[in-house]
Amino acid sequence: MSAVRSSTPPPAARPQPAFTNQIPADRRYWVLATVMLVQFVSILTSTIISTAAPTIVDDLHGLNLYAWLFSSYLLASSVTVPVVGKLSDLFGRRPFYIAGLLLFLIGSAASGFSQNMGELIAARALTGIGGGAMMALSVTTIGDIFSPRERGRWMGLIMSVFGLGSILGPLVGGFITDHLGWRWVFYVNIVPGLIALGLVAFLLPRLAAHGRVRIDWVGIVLLVSGVVPMLIGLTWAGITYPWASVQVVATLGGGALIVIAFAIWENHAPEPILTLHLFESRAFTVAVILSFLMGIALFGALTFLPLYAQGVLGYSAQDAGLVLSPLMLGFVLGSLVGGQFTTRTGRYKLQTVIGMAVGVVGMFLLSRLSATTGFTEALIAMAVTGIGVGAVFPTLSVVVQSAFPYRLLGTANAARQFFNNLGAVMGVPVMATIVIETLKNELPSHLPPGLGSQLANAATSGAQGLIAGQSQGLTEAFGKLQPAVAHQVLTALRTSLAIGTSRAFLLASALAAAGLVITFFLPEIPLRGTIQDHPTG
Repeated sequence: MSAVRSSTPPPAARPQPAFTNQIPADRRYWVLATVMLVQFVSILTSTIISTAAPTIVDDLHGLNLYAWLFSSYLLASSVTVPVVGKLSDLFGRRPFYIAGLLLFLIGSAASGFSQNMGELIAARALTGIGGGAMMALSVTTIGDIFSPRERGRWMGLIMSVFGLGSILGPLVGGFITDHLGWRWVFYVNIVPGLIALGLVAFLLPRLAAHGRVRIDWVGIVLLVSGVVPMLIGLTWAGITYPWASVQVVATLGGGALIVIAFAIWENHAPEPILTLHLFESRAFTVAVILSFLMGIALFGALTFLPLYAQGVLGYSAQDAGLVLSPLMLGFVLGSLVGGQFTTRTGRYKLQTVIGMAVGVVGMFLLSRLSATTGFTEALIAMAVTGIGVGAVFPTLSVVVQSAFPYRLLGTANAARQFFNNLGAVMGVPVMATIVIETLKNELPSHLPPGLGSQLANAATSGAQGLIAGQSQGLTEAFGKLQPAVAHQVLTALRTSLAIGTSRAFLLASALAAAGLVITFFLPEIPLRGTIQDHPTG
């Protein structure tokens, strides 16, 4: 492991917090249960809306803002992660758990009371800030409770909660929407959120800082000002606007310039939010690259498998959500087995290599799905992908937490999560562009003779609506056609869409293969049996 240099004063020369983030032995399993509850609530919040969204936009008359129901939460949570990670190292996890849960509760209540799409999107952003804090702290707290050797087992358990929440969210959202109304999709999170808030306030220790601790306000402003427009540009690219459009180029370019200014500033800041010196550790650098690539692979699969199920296999929106179950159940299994392996052996490199290899095989199998693929073949491809990705995710958290002194636990872990989120945001528009461009090129050759380009454009528009989450896109595109013609066009569309999703998954498998090669550069850090590695942290 490379030493982490710092342009700031040495640890003894600047205020250091007391290490009361660590959890007493008699409380650690209570705290673990609390962390699992927080993790489950935050994941449920981000996934439960998927099956309720069509009803919401119909009731609030906001189809044109459909995608922002999801993007607002993702943007807010992504920029919150690195900020909360660093501040929790300085001031303790407890105040940011409490603040995050309070924002989450207020945002959930405001979402349920929203009377228009603008109010709902703003409320979702507020909920995202709270959710981002909860996500950043959940994994970090495992490092406060358990030693590096023990973390693998419990990190796998935390990741399995992510998988289960991803499965249950759409199911619960659909049931509540049908029986209680869509507003209760947001209200249902309030009770478990209040329980989690009470447990956090009672169980987590207070952290008393010695002396004055400086907050990098300039770094926070630059980070948010740069990352937000970049993420907005990425969510637009290839779906809402073309990649070369003024909107996309301006947001990406402007955001990139501010991010460069942020990087320059952080190199000299007394207490940087995201110090670039973290990248001097080879273990951290490899783990961040793998997190980024796995973000593309996992969230690409979560996005385009329902598209394949709806657009190619003809499933309903709710059934298409169920299609993800084999993927996420495989993820749960891979996380649990991978975490146990790390704890029992005290090693992580071998299982990371194996997990990446299995993930490559799974993504390649997904790229072989076609318009005539049977359910069994698709199930195997999804399960294999989930097992491989699931085995890698908890390991990367263990690697990052073991690569640095305890005082950098939150900062390093939040940085890894941030790049994982960035991969998720970047992967979707890139893969969407592949699907849409393939559809445009392939569809005319599969349409019956005599059907004009206008019909091909309508079909492409309908599929593009599916990618953006608008499940009624195909119905609107073909609703006025004669049944026989509509059947021919739909067959052509399914064939072309299958080719497009196949190519998108082929890209994901190529990126996963690159990750497999990079995995061989991952150093094996001895996993200690104690939490504290330095007298001063």
